Amino acid sequence: MKKILILFLSSLAIISCSEKQAKSEKELLTEQTRTTVLKAFNAQMEGKIDIMKSLLADDFTFTLTGQLDISKTYTWDEYLEFAGYFATLLKGEIGVEYKGIIADERSAMVFAQGRMAGVGGKYENDYAIKYDLNQAGQIISQKEYLSDILLATQLYGQEVCGDKKLLN
Repeated sequence: MKKILILFLSSLAIISCSEKQAKSEKELLTEQTRTTVLKAFNAQMEGKIDIMKSLLADDFTFTLTGQLDISKTYTWDEYLEFAGYFATLLKGEIGVEYKGIIADERSAMVFAQGRMAGVGGKYENDYAIKYDLNQAGQIISQKEYLSDILLATQLYGQEVCGDKKLLN
């Protein structure tokens, strides 16, 4: 009976160690993803394009969600052109406040709030930016979620109106 109990406890210890090792590998990948994404996010916010570019895969894409004419998927070169255009819509400096991050092994979601001004006035948009990484740990895609209505009114200076009949 003692031998069976010792064998059972030994087996349990081996299984437990294996599970801990798997968790630590997952945690390690998650931390690497978190570090890479925050480095890219900070480089983007600080205008350090070379640092940001060094963290991206060759086939990187950027997607701006929404229904505006600029809401689409961009290659790296198209993204740089878009970013230059976006800067022309702003009055003053680009300001973004980092709010938090949720990460797993190959993706992360960064939450931030923009604090800028455009042709339509104060522009404080909330952002959720999803980053996906490839097996090499490079960012393969970045997808930005925001209020495109706020972007249209504050940066484009467009009026947005609804039909009150729809509310009845």
